[in-house]
Amino acid sequence: MGLRFNFFACNLLIIQTLIIIAYGIMTRHDGYGTQQKIDPARQAQLDQAQALRPPTPAPQESEYGQPDMPFMFDLNMYTFLGMCLTMTFLRKYAYTSLTMSFLMSCLAQEWCSLLLQWIDASYCESLKTKFALVGCPYSKNPSLTQFENYQRTRACTCSGLSSINGLPPLALQISDFLKGQYGVVAVLVSYGALLGKVNPQQMMLIVVINVGAYCGNKFLSVDYRGGVDNTGSLYTTHIFGAAYGIGCAIVVSGKGLSKNPDNSSRYQSNNYAILGSLFMFVTFPSFNSYWAPASLRVFVATNTFAAMMAGGMFNFIWANLVYPEGPTVMHLQDGVLAAGVAASTPACMFIDPVFMMLVGAGGTLLATLSFHYLQPIIADQDTQGIASLHLIPGLWGATVMIFVCIFGIDNNTVTLRNADLIDTIMPHYGDKWASTETQTIIVAFSIFVGGLSGAATGVVAKLTSKISIGGSYSDHVFWIVPDDFTHIGEDDAGEKVL
Repeated sequence: MGLRFNFFACNLLIIQTLIIIAYGIMTRHDGYGTQQKIDPARQAQLDQAQALRPPTPAPQESEYGQPDMPFMFDLNMYTFLGMCLTMTFLRKYAYTSLTMSFLMSCLAQEWCSLLLQWIDASYCESLKTKFALVGCPYSKNPSLTQFENYQRTRACTCSGLSSINGLPPLALQISDFLKGQYGVVAVLVSYGALLGKVNPQQMMLIVVINVGAYCGNKFLSVDYRGGVDNTGSLYTTHIFGAAYGIGCAIVVSGKGLSKNPDNSSRYQSNNYAILGSLFMFVTFPSFNSYWAPASLRVFVATNTFAAMMAGGMFNFIWANLVYPEGPTVMHLQDGVLAAGVAASTPACMFIDPVFMMLVGAGGTLLATLSFHYLQPIIADQDTQGIASLHLIPGLWGATVMIFVCIFGIDNNTVTLRNADLIDTIMPHYGDKWASTETQTIIVAFSIFVGGLSGAATGVVAKLTSKISIGGSYSDHVFWIVPDDFTHIGEDDAGEKVL
């Protein structure tokens, strides 16, 4: 059999080749284990102690980037195993949903990790230029605002794009890939709304633009504006990803898609989706705590776990009240995950577990109500229900953070946990109402950028090709399927669109 020209495979090859070239030109290893500079006398002592130490099967935890290794395992499980499996709930779309989730996650991981690091290094160069005349003593400069002092400290400690000894400028670390995974999650959140509506060629285009928009929104919301989003990336992952997916789906979705018989689940497909939700459930504390300050990781993980435990209990209560005839298992699993989304709020760093339990319970309540009342209205545009699972609970978590800013950060009406760390966590702390204003702005900005960029991407994707109504939500369009696989509908339903 001769080779067959495949437009999607050729484009994927071109993109992968360009990414490999970019990594080869721009990145280098960071020299794990030799990062910290110490005086020669201390180094001699360490060398002597090392020589006397008996052989061990593995390096100490503090060496060679080891502290990030457990997080790497958990975040990989959350993303590539948990989220990918949750996409398999459609009864005849498991091949496509699972493999495309994995393939596009790999593409997003490579692209996002590189782009985030390049943006960070470029911004570092601009900060070094901005504060060149101020100097680098780490004490606060009274002539600068809190946020300017925050940026000044960053300018003194960050690494720019300058080449070191002729080596590529970007030092590649495990943490760069882990931070890039939050962009991968944003892509997968968006894909939840697009299941059954786009072909692989369109999805590849959507991923490239989605990651670019994610990195741009993250830079403008967090780095440039000074917003706080370091506990599960609530604003720039969950809220932005949902807004992007819905904006794109509004453009590419046809009419009557929700009436397609294949836009439904079956017993076996639900079981795989439930398994994915369980993987996400057990790794959510790691996902929310990784980007938090090191001294607060355990605090954030504990609060996230408390919120999800309460959310799991209340989810059964809300679901049975809202659905008197009995809830579906999908409503229950998505409601539990909504508690983890709500717990991604930065308020997780400042309030007690008992309040986080209420945050989790509130997130599941809003998710349950949204699935019952909102999802039927937008079923054509939102296949998986990401508005109910990510957007609505995300807005609830953002609202909690705004109240924390009003009463505990911008005013001392209540005493928050970890109050001694607030000035190092909140870039605008001390400037009246600045933190409240900033957190409010980045909510609206993430929705605006996500929705607008998603709609624009949908226009471009729709011009490339489309899937017929009869071929939506069906694997036969993209794959060789077993003989017992049947599909509905139109004359062109069996047309391959790769």
